[in-house]
Amino acid sequence: MRNKEKESTKDKLEENGQTAYNTIKAWIKNIPITIADIKANGTKEDLHNYQIQIKMVLDKLEDIVRDMKTSN
Repeated sequence: MRNKEKESTKDKLEENGQTAYNTIKAWIKNIPITIADIKANGTKEDLHNYQIQIKMVLDKLEDIVRDMKTSN
């Protein structure tokens, strides 16, 4: 790969990483609102399913951190 192509790929990865970070940040900020909404309008099963989704996201983030530490 030429040097310019490497820089372009690196820039794209950084841009994708920032987009992913912003998406997760926005989702996390909405968790309390969503939980309150589910408690008011949903069922216990809806709340349980949402809590499972939160746990899955947190587990995946921990996997990513672990992978980043081992790759460096």
